[in-house]
Parts: sequence; C-alpha cells; structure tokens
Amino acid sequence: MLWWWDALYWLPRGVSWVDMYNTTTKPGYMYPHYSHLWMTVLTGISLIIYRFVFESYIFVPLAYFLSRKNPPETRQGVLDREKKYTRMAECAMRALYYFISFCSGLYLVSNESHFYDITECWRKWPFHPIPTAIAWYYWIQGGFYIALVFGILFLDAKRSDFWQMLVHHFITLALVGTSWIMNMTRVGTLILVSHDAVDILIDVGKILRYEQLDTALAVCFGCVLIVWVATRLVYYPFWIIRSVWFDAPALIQEDYEWLNFGQQPQAPRFIMFLLTALLILHIFWAYILFKIAYDTVKYGVVDDVREDFDENSAVNREKAKLQENKKDD
Repeated sequence: MLWWWDALYWLPRGVSWVDMYNTTTKPGYMYPHYSHLWMTVLTGISLIIYRFVFESYIFVPLAYFLSRKNPPETRQGVLDREKKYTRMAECAMRALYYFISFCSGLYLVSNESHFYDITECWRKWPFHPIPTAIAWYYWIQGGFYIALVFGILFLDAKRSDFWQMLVHHFITLALVGTSWIMNMTRVGTLILVSHDAVDILIDVGKILRYEQLDTALAVCFGCVLIVWVATRLVYYPFWIIRSVWFDAPALIQEDYEWLNFGQQPQAPRFIMFLLTALLILHIFWAYILFKIAYDTVKYGVVDDVREDFDENSAVNREKAKLQENKKDD
C-alpha cells in the first residue's frame, strides 16, 4: 500500500478503511469506496457523448428550424449564424443539465438531515451511509465536470476566463473525488446543489444575449445577480465555509485544529483549502458580475459574463464608440 493511502492521513484517529468499508447498511444505502470513482469517469464519457448528440442533432437543428424565415444573405452571415448557433447549443446543453441536476439534487438533499442542520455533515464522520440515489447524483456531477474540462480543452472557443474556469473545474473534480473517498459527501451535495442554481440562469442569459432579446436579458441578468449573491456570497461563505472553519474541527476529532499542520488527518485540511479557494473564485466572478451591472447602467448594454474582458465584447464596443464620438466633437 502506498504510504499516502494510510487511513492515518484521511480518517479520524483510530478509524481504518476496513472500519468504514465493513460497516453494514440497510438496503438502498452504501459506503463509498475509491473504486466507485470509475463510475464518475464513465458518466463523464457518457456526458461528452450527450453533448455531441444534443448539440448536433437537437439544439442546432432546432435553431435553424426556428430561423428558417430569416436566412442570412451573405456568406459571412451564414458563417456568423453557424458560430452563434453552435454557442447557443452549447449553452442550451448546459442549461438543460443544470436544471435537471438542480431539481434532482434539491429533491434528494431535502430528504437528508444535513440539509437542515449543517453540523450533521461532520457529526459521526465518516460513518455516514449514503443513499444510492445520492451516490449516483455524486458520480454524475463528477462526470459532468470531466465533460466540462474536456470541452474547455478541446471543443469550446477559448475565452477570456479560460484559466479561471479550468482551475474552477479542477478544484470541483478534486473536491468530488476526495470527498467521495473519505465520505464527506454531505457537504459536497450542499455545495453542488447551491452552485447549480445560478448556472442555469447564466446559460439562459447567454442564449437571450445571442438572440438580442434585451428586455428578457436584463431581467435574467438581474436574477443572476440576486441568486449569485444569495447562493455564493451569502449561503456558501456564511453557512458552509463558516461551518467548515468553526464547526468541523471539533466534530471531526476532539483536538483537531486546522492550523496544526503536523496533526493528522491531512485530507480534511485539503478539503478546507479547496473550499476556501472556491470562495476566492466566487469573489472574483462577483467582481465581474457587478462590473457588468455597472457598465449596463452606464452604457446600456448587458455583456456576456465570460466575454467581459474581451476586446470585442459589447461593452468595450460601446466604450470605443463613445471615445470616437468625443474625438469627433
């Protein structure tokens, strides 16, 4: 056995892998095992196929069907329309997934005690039997982020926040994998459900922007701001992170301290570090969102969240126009 796989580094003092694996559960429940992560890889491959099928054979053809009465008149127009519909299909695929994932995740987690009392994420850890349905939810979520990483690296157009998104997805994959192995899935489910809520609106907003439905886009963007603040700047830091920093140590192990780096186990400390890094990314993206909100009021244009720093973004084009007008004056 590799030295870093020793339960000493992963589980509370006096608990071994055998203690967790051999714990009996009632039907419909299970305990995690590292071998189960192959299910995440398989669902990731399945979701990559899902993307190709839905984008190529459903969303793009549907977009062409709905616009058949207004075909572009030039070759450049045809190319621009093709590019737009491809991006819209990408957004529609994600929005559909996030909607299904959020609804199913909320339903599953709302039946669990830790949804109402977050300290239940840590009490009696790691002896938390996992409902089979939540196990599948976890595997599919991990697979989806594998598919997102594959898309960013090989399929999607490179955008201004390429590295931030890549770091975010790798952090999420590390959290899903590590939390599954050490059975900290309770806090993982809370994070996944709360994060999906705003992602639905972001991708719907992008579709509205591509279709230039300005009024609907403005309403959608306002909803994005509200849900983002509620889930990622209020619920995540003041419920989840607060509980991680202050509730978890004593419930993980009576004498456990985050800053005592020589103390075992180390894996919970790694989880805490990743969750804190995720909070930093949330603050960065919140800055972008509020910058867009400010520019919207100032320039009258709602820009794409992921194109805010691009030279060809709508806001930057409006700024350029204003500068040209000042020069003419």
